[in-house]
Amino acid sequence: MRKFTVYFKTPGKTVEVEKGASLMDAARKAGVFVDAPCGGKGHCGKCRVKVLSGENRYRPSHLLTQEELNQGIRLACLTEVEGDMTVELVQTDTINDIIVEDITSNFDNHSRVKRAIEVLEKSGIKIKNSFDTIRIKLNEPTLDDNISDFDRILKELGFIVKSGELSCPVEVFRKMPRIIRQAGFDVGLVLRKEQKAYEILDITAQKDKKIYGLCVDVGTTTVASCLVDLSTGRIEASASCGNLQMQYGGDVISRIIYSTEPGGLEKLQKAIVYGTVNKLIEKMVHKLGCNHEDIVCSAIAGNTTMAHLFLGIPVENIRLEPYIPVFKNFPVFKAKDVDLGINPNATVYMLPNVASYVGGDIVSGVLASGLWSSDEITLFMDLGTNGELVLGNREWMVACACSAGPAFEGGDISCGMRAAPGAIDEVRVDARTFAPAIKTIGNTKPSGICGSGLIDLIAEMFLSGIIDGKGRIKQNTRNRRIRFNRAVGCWEYLLVSGKNTSDGRDITINEIDIDNFLRAKGAVYSGIKTMLNSVGIDMGDIEKVIIAGGIGQNLDIESSVRIGLLPDIDRGKFEFIGNSSLTGAYLCIVSEEARQKAGQIADMMTYIELSADPAYMEEFVGACFLPHTDLRLFPSASAI
Repeated sequence: MRKFTVYFKTPGKTVEVEKGASLMDAARKAGVFVDAPCGGKGHCGKCRVKVLSGENRYRPSHLLTQEELNQGIRLACLTEVEGDMTVELVQTDTINDIIVEDITSNFDNHSRVKRAIEVLEKSGIKIKNSFDTIRIKLNEPTLDDNISDFDRILKELGFIVKSGELSCPVEVFRKMPRIIRQAGFDVGLVLRKEQKAYEILDITAQKDKKIYGLCVDVGTTTVASCLVDLSTGRIEASASCGNLQMQYGGDVISRIIYSTEPGGLEKLQKAIVYGTVNKLIEKMVHKLGCNHEDIVCSAIAGNTTMAHLFLGIPVENIRLEPYIPVFKNFPVFKAKDVDLGINPNATVYMLPNVASYVGGDIVSGVLASGLWSSDEITLFMDLGTNGELVLGNREWMVACACSAGPAFEGGDISCGMRAAPGAIDEVRVDARTFAPAIKTIGNTKPSGICGSGLIDLIAEMFLSGIIDGKGRIKQNTRNRRIRFNRAVGCWEYLLVSGKNTSDGRDITINEIDIDNFLRAKGAVYSGIKTMLNSVGIDMGDIEKVIIAGGIGQNLDIESSVRIGLLPDIDRGKFEFIGNSSLTGAYLCIVSEEARQKAGQIADMMTYIELSADPAYMEEFVGACFLPHTDLRLFPSASAI
């Protein structure tokens, strides 16, 4: 078949594809990120590109206006290559931006990390890891003292290591003679202790060598990481960016489906390891001025699907009844097994999963939250691309995952975006004029709206009378902000006019968006109710609600209760703990006993499969209204 070249002008990359291939396929092949929450099915309208030249065939979509089409704007997934082309990216989401934080403002400003450490210590868990650096002076060999280099090291280590208890990777042997002589027989060793056995992870001529641990939270939408000085436990650098797997779909189901296509699994693994995590490592290493080989261990936390994809393990059975993952507890492995960009002999710990849709990120979050050590009945909520819930205390725990979709991260919403600079994260609406007051992340021109902003907006629209309990927009033609969108066939509310946005496009929310969001919030609330019913307690019995995840940073409790996302209980019971998944991974780096506790937490959780629970669907139907069909559950909303 004839082939043509596609030049992506914005990043300056060229790729050759067969005639008829989509621009989305070309972008993926070229390593150019084009956002595609719907997986390239033409449903979301996020994969906008501008065709500057070249023959192509475009399938029409109501998601583009005639004005955009006249400007050469196309959806990459619906545009087929018919000749050599030049294309420019027009997306506004800063998915490729890597944010590297200063060491004085690391994730959650250390306060929540310190709190998590205190919980461990109060429970008798030691803050001690398995890694150490030691300096040894070797006798230089002579004809009379001609034992091997490794035996010479063994001899000097005899005071801490008994014969047969020391192992050493081939890679270390390969550089051993050079390093020993370069250092003048005064060398440093990086050791890992596992029970009574030791392993030499690295050998160095460098004096006062620092060694680091890598913590990673592999989120479906956002990946966060940090480097920890293993001798002090200090977080030296942290960085985050979007998960480049998003170009293959915005949620785990779409990525599972894509993984079954030829080469799909390999592309997904490459996107997370090479395209995302290794780039974060590169940025942090550059900031600290250290070497990749100085990172000698890692703790990875992600949901069950993300953990499998990180390892390149098939995931198709996770979405098929009876929803069976390949593993729950994955053995400790080496960085070189997945080409992770750290010391190839570094030990990597994957936090254990609970079930198909409750993974290591939730185990990590529960570890960080202290729920496992508390007598209080606590509801733990992680609201991200997926909605995962844990209910319990030190004696028992039940867990479930809600099919919320990516709405809390801005997915499935026409003007939605992740929480990045330019995202509207706070909204207030004047009940008389319907005029909004907004705040954006970074105080820049708005580009879209993220999860916390959506919660505010829908709550304010409901409170102002713009929408009814079903989420339908009341047809007020006298207000210019209420208008009918013929392209999508429903009413919409104008939040920000294009003249005030970063890309010149109006930011609106329509009835389809609202319906998608109501389903997401309904899934979460009905999940809470189903868990409570399973253990025979009521909302009033909840003594604490811990909210984790990126959405919790700017979540307004009153707005969340008003729309029926959070239970209508004493507001003093709510607590935000930020990225608990990353905090838990940090705990597993600095404490070997914390790692063991994480395994115990995973074993302790009883998983409820909501899709197999008939009562869940009954709860779900009622929860898809504002705030709920049963207003007795929301007395404060009824009193407004």
